[in-house]
Amino acid sequence: MINKVNIGYFIIGTDTDIGKTYVSSLIFKSLKDYNIGYYKPFQTGCYLENENLVPLDPKFLCDFSEVTLKDEMTTYLFKTPVSPHLASELENIPIIMENIFKQWNTLSSKYQTTFIEAAGGIYVPIIRNQYFMFDFIKDLNIPVILVCSTKVGSINHTMLTINFLKEKNIPVQGVIFNNYTGEFYEADNIKVVLETSKIKNHIVIKNGDEIISQEKLISFLCK
Repeated sequence: MINKVNIGYFIIGTDTDIGKTYVSSLIFKSLKDYNIGYYKPFQTGCYLENENLVPLDPKFLCDFSEVTLKDEMTTYLFKTPVSPHLASELENIPIIMENIFKQWNTLSSKYQTTFIEAAGGIYVPIIRNQYFMFDFIKDLNIPVILVCSTKVGSINHTMLTINFLKEKNIPVQGVIFNNYTGEFYEADNIKVVLETSKIKNHIVIKNGDEIISQEKLISFLCK
């Protein structure tokens, strides 16, 4: 049993394709022997297989972790690979947040902790001009795990996101730096982000890593 973990963590990225699903998969694979859940409420860019829509990110996570894909892992599936609000409009499938929160309550009563993976970044619209990803996080009232890169430009993207989260009073559990390749400037980018943000809790994932050690991950989640 993992002690002191939150009921859930919201995995958000500084940008689209920053590696949220990869990081989620590493976390899930490391902790799959514990009572944990995974939830991707909005999945766009799905494809058809045997007349059923397949959610790309949950399927990747399950294949990566060698577990079975479950219907409980998603709520809204869209074919169009765009923001949830636009996919909803184009496909005429209204997003009803009550359905999302109902599923969240089911998962949080079933699992010790559940990792929710965002669609895109913090300011992605869920319902046009009404409801954004940061509104969803605030309503859930769970901390954020921020996934960012270490490449050139990452300081700006990461600090803007962290400062916005602080402005919205959304707690940051920690930062996961993804796809570290060992370039000379990457270590300094990490140092600047940690010193400027005053966030100490972090993990660095190297390019090609296939798992995060349980000890390191549990320490990260329980701080």
